[in-house]
Amino acid sequence: MHEVLRPDGVVGVDPHEVRVVRAAEVASLRRSSPDRAIVALARSSCPEETVAAQLAGADVVLPCVDGEEPSPELLAAACSAARVLAGRAAVQREETRRAAHEIAGNASAVAMAAQLLAAEAPARSRQLQSLAAQGAELAWRAGRAARSGSGPLEPLDVVPVLRSLCRVARSGDVVPTVRVVGPRAAHVLVDRVRFARAMTSVLGNARRAGSAAIEVRVRQEPDAVEVTVTDDGHGLPAGWDAGAALRPFTTGWEVPGDGLGLTEAAEFAVDHGGSLTVEPGPGTRVRLRLPAAPPRPVPAGAPLVSPVAEADWSVVRILEGIARRDPLAHSLDALVAAMEQRLPGSVCSILLLDQTAGTLLHGAGERLPQPYRAEIDGVRIGPFAGSCGTAAFTRSEVIAADIDTDARWADYRTVALRHGLRSCWSTPILDVDRGIVLGTFAVYHATSWTPDAAATELVQRLTHVAAVAIGTAELHEQLVESEARFRSTFETAGLGIALVDPGGRIQQANAALTAMAGRRVTGLRLVDVVDAEDARAIERAMAEVLDPMSGAVSAVVADRLPPAEVRLWVAGREEPLWAALGGSLVRGHDGGPRLFCLELYDLTERRRVAQARRERAVAEAANHAKSDLLALVSHELRTPLNAVIGFAQLLGAAALTEQQQRDGVGHILGAGRHLLRLIDDLIDLTGAETGQLRLAAEPVALSGVVGEALEIVTGLAVERGVVLSGPGDGPAQWVRADRQRLLQVLLNLLGNAIKFTPAGGRVTVGVERGAVRVTDTGPGIGPDHLDRLFTPFHRASDTGAEGSGLGLALSQRLTAAMGGRLAVESVVGAGSTFRVELAPCPPGGADVDGPEGGAPVHAPRGRVLYLEDDGASRQLLASALSRWPAVSLGLARTCAEARSLLVEHPVDLLVIDVELPDGNGWDLVRELAERGLGVPPAVVVTAGGRTAPPGMESVPVLGKPLVIDEVLAAISRQLPAPAPR
Repeated sequence: MHEVLRPDGVVGVDPHEVRVVRAAEVASLRRSSPDRAIVALARSSCPEETVAAQLAGADVVLPCVDGEEPSPELLAAACSAARVLAGRAAVQREETRRAAHEIAGNASAVAMAAQLLAAEAPARSRQLQSLAAQGAELAWRAGRAARSGSGPLEPLDVVPVLRSLCRVARSGDVVPTVRVVGPRAAHVLVDRVRFARAMTSVLGNARRAGSAAIEVRVRQEPDAVEVTVTDDGHGLPAGWDAGAALRPFTTGWEVPGDGLGLTEAAEFAVDHGGSLTVEPGPGTRVRLRLPAAPPRPVPAGAPLVSPVAEADWSVVRILEGIARRDPLAHSLDALVAAMEQRLPGSVCSILLLDQTAGTLLHGAGERLPQPYRAEIDGVRIGPFAGSCGTAAFTRSEVIAADIDTDARWADYRTVALRHGLRSCWSTPILDVDRGIVLGTFAVYHATSWTPDAAATELVQRLTHVAAVAIGTAELHEQLVESEARFRSTFETAGLGIALVDPGGRIQQANAALTAMAGRRVTGLRLVDVVDAEDARAIERAMAEVLDPMSGAVSAVVADRLPPAEVRLWVAGREEPLWAALGGSLVRGHDGGPRLFCLELYDLTERRRVAQARRERAVAEAANHAKSDLLALVSHELRTPLNAVIGFAQLLGAAALTEQQQRDGVGHILGAGRHLLRLIDDLIDLTGAETGQLRLAAEPVALSGVVGEALEIVTGLAVERGVVLSGPGDGPAQWVRADRQRLLQVLLNLLGNAIKFTPAGGRVTVGVERGAVRVTDTGPGIGPDHLDRLFTPFHRASDTGAEGSGLGLALSQRLTAAMGGRLAVESVVGAGSTFRVELAPCPPGGADVDGPEGGAPVHAPRGRVLYLEDDGASRQLLASALSRWPAVSLGLARTCAEARSLLVEHPVDLLVIDVELPDGNGWDLVRELAERGLGVPPAVVVTAGGRTAPPGMESVPVLGKPLVIDEVLAAISRQLPAPAPR
């Protein structure tokens, strides 16, 4: 081989020296010597060899008849043609390289001039900088022909290459999660080295973009293979389009880069008949499309068995050692010795691949110099990692005929030459079943060397045996580890484990199960250990897994037993222990059923914890509900109180006009009445939910209650412009209910319907057998609100209509307390219908068609004793009674004081508060009634529930805060009228 010094100072191969090689050797030779003239000899009976040689970069392909050499004249002509073609290609590459170099130099000079002019002529400087950038890009494009080179084109399965690239990261990289998705194989016709460089650039670009995850997706199409790399990084910089990312010397990431990665990848794609595009979005998507190619064909007539018959005995002995489970190192050393014996002058080695780290470690080859072994031990695989690292990376053989000139040996060339290693042929050791690389088989020589057909066949044979040895050793190691792990788990597991034969007898039990049962259970039947009913259930489940008729595993039922809870009888305990049971079938070496592995887990603590969690959840739910209720009640009380306090401050602190005073008093009264309704509703709601609400159930005519309710809300309907219509004439409908509570329910429903129906709408009331129906034409209620419609303080509308959100909740509880049901149907945009359903009953004897009447309020006479500990309340009643001169008022603070006053001064009426410092007002009324000494009538006032205790239902009950007109009416009805004049 002759070497020449190129003008750039780089030592290259003399293209005038022609190498004549077999077709299979072209690719390796072309990689190591890009400028060499090559003549390839291909068998005329095998067209695949001709195509492969041309794609691999042969200058001339010379077909030959099988077994014959070409004539000297034909071979000389072919060499002459190859020399001319190789020289022409070398000159073209050199000229384009030189032109690119000149343009780049001029662009650099322009850039320097721009920097010098930056301070004095900024505009001119910017123009020169733009020209310099254009010149740099032009220089890059001008050198494309030189960069494309003459690398061999070979069928390549991109899937394993991509998986290897995604596993390997350069030292110092922050490696994101990379995932490869796609078919198991996808073949293209490319220069495999340039493909690896292109994909490394694309992945490196994604890493520099700050990605946390990268997905590489391969898609096989009929005529193309598409590789899509998607990252979740920063995406394209602002203002960039997809084309900007492919321009040379353009980078947008903070991590340093030369801005050429995607540009080189795009050139690679075009050079191989494909395309590369960049798509912006969340992150970046780079899509590479290449023409599809069939896998490498097997040349016709290729020998299937090694012609080196004497090697068979070595292989047999090695296989016998593998079967005897000899140490892996012995088998690998025997393979290396067999190879070195058959190839005189060679030094061989086997490296094993660490699947996790992606590094090669020494496995065999003691004749390889120890210092060299130390240098390469732990080498990370990659496209330029010597012969072995590259072979493991690309999953194909690598022939470095001359390490001194082979580009893949750049990082290891010095150490190899120092130890007298001139050539290296490496073959990957593949596990075909798992599709992974186990290691490499390397053959070194002290001189430049390429293998012949016999050597190739021998290495293929021994490499296959090495794969068997490594795979068997790994499998044996896994089996030993699995058995040890099972034994350790069985003996030390915290849950009980039993091996049970198909007949239900326990063959073996671990210490945990023995402790659970409180006795030795090995040899016992299941029925002796667990409850008889549970044991039968387990045996039925085992029978479903194991077909007893054929003695084989059922093809329908899975191997696992269904989970269950069983009762385990414990020695010395009367009550069984509850345990969770699971299990699976254990097969023998022939695949037939042998045992069932049952697992029992003590549920005592789990059940205790579950019960505690349930109780805690109930308590927490109650606390949350109480907190939510308090928050809602606080909100509802504070809003009207704000009006009361605010207007009261205005009335007391400012000189207001008469109209302003009336308005302020009106606001205070309105807020006070709202508070009163809210408190009454809360009391009623609480009473209904706790069962303490007392109802006076009686026959009630629905027409009378409906008529009274319509009469009350007519003014509200007129005010809001809503048409209100009642039921037509029809037979009387009677139900059993508390008339006052039923009226309260109807007023709530009618009030809601009128409030939420827009002006011009209609509210209709209908009476059916045992039911009242209230229908409106309002906005309707959405499905998301219907489930919570009867929840206290929940409002199904955001229209801002007044209300506390208690009306519907109280109406539902009151209806249920009367033995009825409140139902609702609603269509959004069409309106809602509420239906009050009660139990029908025969007509009653009392006149219940109208509201209860009462004597008109008159100015009575008599003496009243007011028993109240609150001074403001006493002053309020004294001021109200001042309008009746014939009525005198006595005041008492406690029950004891009232008893003394009654003894000294008899009265005509008692007004008694229920909550007193020294007793209960109801108890005082009962005490006075029991004396039977002409006890005066009484009126009771209370801030709590307004239901009288049993036996005292005739006593009027008024709620606080007091409504003056209501109090005066009650007093007027109890006192005698003034004497006629």
